[in-house]
Parts: sequence; C-alpha cells; structure tokens
Amino acid sequence: MAKFQIGSPAAPRDLVDREKELKDLMAKMTTRDINYNMAVLGYRRVGKSSILMKLHDNLSKEKRIIPIYFDVQKNMAEPRIFFERLQKSIFDAYRTKLTRGKRAKSSAIKIVGDLFTKITGAIGDKKISNISVSITPEGVIVPKVHLADKKPDYAGLFYSVFGTLQVLAEKNNLKFVVILDEFQDLVKFRGYTGLKDIPSLFRAVIQERGEHVSYIISGSRVHMSTGMLDGGRSPLFAHFEKLTVYGMDEKYSVELFTKYLSAKGITIDEKTAREAYRIVGGIPFYLMALAEAYNQKEDLQDTYTRILTETVGSLKNYVDYVLSEDLGNVTGGPVLLTILRALAVSNGLTVTEISKKTKIKYTSLPYHMSNLKNSDLVIQEERRYKVRDKIVKDYLVFEVNSLA
Repeated sequence: MAKFQIGSPAAPRDLVDREKELKDLMAKMTTRDINYNMAVLGYRRVGKSSILMKLHDNLSKEKRIIPIYFDVQKNMAEPRIFFERLQKSIFDAYRTKLTRGKRAKSSAIKIVGDLFTKITGAIGDKKISNISVSITPEGVIVPKVHLADKKPDYAGLFYSVFGTLQVLAEKNNLKFVVILDEFQDLVKFRGYTGLKDIPSLFRAVIQERGEHVSYIISGSRVHMSTGMLDGGRSPLFAHFEKLTVYGMDEKYSVELFTKYLSAKGITIDEKTAREAYRIVGGIPFYLMALAEAYNQKEDLQDTYTRILTETVGSLKNYVDYVLSEDLGNVTGGPVLLTILRALAVSNGLTVTEISKKTKIKYTSLPYHMSNLKNSDLVIQEERRYKVRDKIVKDYLVFEVNSLA
C-alpha cells in the first residue's frame, strides 16, 4: 500500500510518472563518455525533489557511484555549520558505499577504523585546508572545520569541502553524484566574507572536479536560476545542461489522485479524478491537498474552495506562505500585493493598464514588475503580465471579492 504525505517528496517506490526525466538523468550520470552536470528546474511543488530522491535511490544501486542528496534550503545556517553538515553528508555517503555488505558485527570496529584511516589519509595527502575528521566513541566519523576567529576563510572552506569529493573518489576509483536541491539559496551567504560571489566559487569547483564528480543542481526560483545559468555574463553559463520539470499530464494526475484516495480507503470513478485535474492542474502537491480534504460528502469544487479560503485550509496556508516569503524579501511588498490583486481579476494587463487600475506611478512599475517576475509570481507574455500560478490567482480573486 502506497503511503503519501502531503507536502513531502514521494517515497521512491510511490513516485507517479517521471520515467522520462529519470531515464534522462540516469543515462547522463552513468555514462563514462561525458561527465555531465545537470540543472533540474521547475516551479514550487511540481515534484522536483521526488524525482531527485528517486534518482538518488536508483544511483545508490550502481556499483561505482556514490550519490549524495543535500537540501540546501533545509540545511541553511551559519556557513561553518552549513559546511559541516555538507561534509558529514559526504562522509556518510562514502561510508555507506564502502561498508555495504561488510556490516558483520565482529568487524564493525575494524571497518570504521579503516574508513577513518582512508579519509584522514586522503585529506592529508591532498592538503585539504580547513577540514579534518574525528571519530566519536560510538564509531561515527564526523568532520571538523577550522577557521581563524579574526578573519574566517569561508571561501577556503567552500573549496575544501567540495574538494574532498574528488579526493575520496580518486582513492577508490568511484564517482560522486552530488544533488544540491534548492541550490539558489546558496546566494544567501553573500553577506559573509569570501562568499559574496557564489556562482564564481562554484564555477571554480566545477572546473577542478575532474572525472570523478558530477553535480545536479535544482531550484524552484525558475526565473532566478535560469538567469544564473543562461546569462552570458554568469560564471555558470554553459556549465550545466538544463532539464525542466513541468506539471503532470491528465493521465498521471488522475493516477496520483486516485492512488492518494485509495490509500485513504476511498474509491472514486475516473470522472471525479479528471475533475480534480481540471480544478488544480497537474501539480502533485495541489492534487494531494485536494485528495486529502475530499470526503465524498461535497462537490469537489466546493472542497477546493474550502481549502483555499478557510482559515485552516491547506491551500490557503500554502498561498499565504508563498506570498509572505516572496513579497517579504523585496522592497514594496504591499505595493506588489496591490499589483497582484489587479492582475488576478484580469486576463493580463500591460504596464499602462496596471498603472491605471492601481494608481501606481507608471515610472515605478518596471522596478516592481521585475521583482514580481524574479520571484516567479508573474509571467510576461509579450507586453502583458499575468499571475503565473492558478492557485495563487484564485486565492487573490477571493480576497478581492471579499474586500469589495
């Protein structure tokens, strides 16, 4: 029986659809002809993390590959702590690969000791600065980072952590595949000494990685991530092949919706599942939110309205979070919300039309529209702007009507 949890990536065994994306990623990560780097892009909740976790599961079964899945956003902290967490993920993945099939209790201490010797030897041989390793009484190998108190060398630490990947891989003729989910959040370190220009630092890491390390970066800030990868002046330009993840088509949306309800012990006909797709589209999170709230005692459209407008509604809480997160990080949040509401009740507006409807000065609108595009809240089609996400649009329409 499949187990689904709304808001969490699907377990590898429960992933619906995405065979094409997985086949493409697997082929590129396992080929020996070219050492690919991939960028997996897609808007929030489209299912990128589920794909990447399934990919991690598949790659872990490859004999000579060590996959690492690391969520940048969830591990975000002061740089020293962040890099300790990343380094520990590297050591843990290395240990798992090298000790698979060697877990006999009688040899556990020897295995840990051998690994500790390999890691410390590799780091010492290559003179990886700022990194050392220790072993706990419980036999856990942990990293230690070293920074001068007066002038922390965060850039050196950045290179040291990523540098250990190549060193450890070369020791055993292995390949690391490093999956950095929500990669764009690394730019939040720009206020720290040495980390002002993360794209340039990462370019240097990529150029020096050799044949033993591949990177897969993923991001929900599509406009921002695309700018980092496509801009001719960007340090990362031409270093990644892009794979864009879209919402599921009707067939697989129906399958996911039906499976989710089946896991709850509810059986529905195909017509109801198709109605779910019509209402929320093919975004897995939206389909699961609708399925979770559905109780067969009300029309599906009423269920959607309820979870989008009631105080504790799952989709209302999600849209509140999106708006708070995106508008809270830029100047002029209340003004941007005014613009979004005007766009929501229209089928698209030009800058001139936005100015007339909102009474906002025409000359200040290019700046505001740029912020809205960068946060993926609006898209521009020729000269007209629209709210990108149907759920956000529906919520804003409800707000406008309730305020009228």
